[in-house]
Amino acid sequence: MEKERITAEELLKRYAAGERDFQNIILEYADLSGVELQKIDITGAQFNYVNLSGLNLHRCELSSAQFWYCNFREAKITSSHLEYARFFDCDLRGFNSSRCDISSVNFTRVNLQGAKLGGFGEDPCNYWDIIRQDGVFIPGFTSNPYRSSHK
Repeated sequence: MEKERITAEELLKRYAAGERDFQNIILEYADLSGVELQKIDITGAQFNYVNLSGLNLHRCELSSAQFWYCNFREAKITSSHLEYARFFDCDLRGFNSSRCDISSVNFTRVNLQGAKLGGFGEDPCNYWDIIRQDGVFIPGFTSNPYRSSHK
């Protein structure tokens, strides 16, 4: 499926008109801070340099979505599917993912200070060069950033 480039304004306008399917979109250099969205499907979407701070998503599909250089500070995603989502060079300080399926989510060079990665999933998340919730930098790859070898 071909990806569609849209603006934040277009996404919000279409959402307000009742559209919920935004699979495979590309959204770049946009501001969605403080926005609240429910039951939106952004499966396979790509977000580059998007301000998502204070975002509130509930019952959404984010499977296989990619987030590059995005600000998720104090964002809240609840009761949603995040399987295989990828976060690259994102600020996730204070991020909260309660009651979400977080199977096989990849976190690469992200800051997770104060984040609450609550949820469930059959497969573990993967972490590369992260700052974990307590502020400790964990170099390299791990599927358990609290393993004792990372002290």
